[in-house]
Amino acid sequence: MNLNKLQITALIGCAAFVLLSAPRIYAATSGPQPVGFGQDRDDWQRPPDAWNDVQRRGFHDGIEGARKDFENHRRPDVDNRDEYRHPGAPPPMWAAYREGFRRGYDVGMSHLTGATDWRMRAPDRPWDAPPNEFDQLRRQGFQDGIEGARKDFDNHRRPDVENRDEYRHPHLLPEQREAYRDGFRRGYQGGIDHMMGGHDHDRDHY
Repeated sequence: MNLNKLQITALIGCAAFVLLSAPRIYAATSGPQPVGFGQDRDDWQRPPDAWNDVQRRGFHDGIEGARKDFENHRRPDVDNRDEYRHPGAPPPMWAAYREGFRRGYDVGMSHLTGATDWRMRAPDRPWDAPPNEFDQLRRQGFQDGIEGARKDFDNHRRPDVENRDEYRHPHLLPEQREAYRDGFRRGYQGGIDHMMGGHDHDRDHY
């Protein structure tokens, strides 16, 4: 008789434990998961899949450059990074490395400051910050224009925005091209002026 009572008591205790635990288990597993749950938290550090090894290395170096500038409270400016101005790669690979570096630096600063438009929010606006009134297409054109100027400068080509294929034939819908070109022209001119330090282009470099 005593044995039966002990068995019944044990069964009741187990049942109570299961019932009390069930809501907690349900609460822990049900309901919508936070955005990004189960995803790679470092996905923002992943370069585009189509890039080559040199561009990817530049991208990762750019993120590290942004992190160093941010942690040391330096004014954000990709041109102040030695590894950007003097890439540790053969000269024919400089353009690809710098393209990746600039993108990585921009992504790194955006992540660290929590602002996709970090250039516009910086107290001391970098020279490569697009005008506030630019829309997204013009901003993209502006950044691409700076890269085009950098490539022409590195390759000792005479500065002429009309010689840039990405300006003449942007891979955009026809109704988007004029806005992109407007930004590209401004970025290209700003890039040339910055790299030449305001001097006469033909005399000093070309």
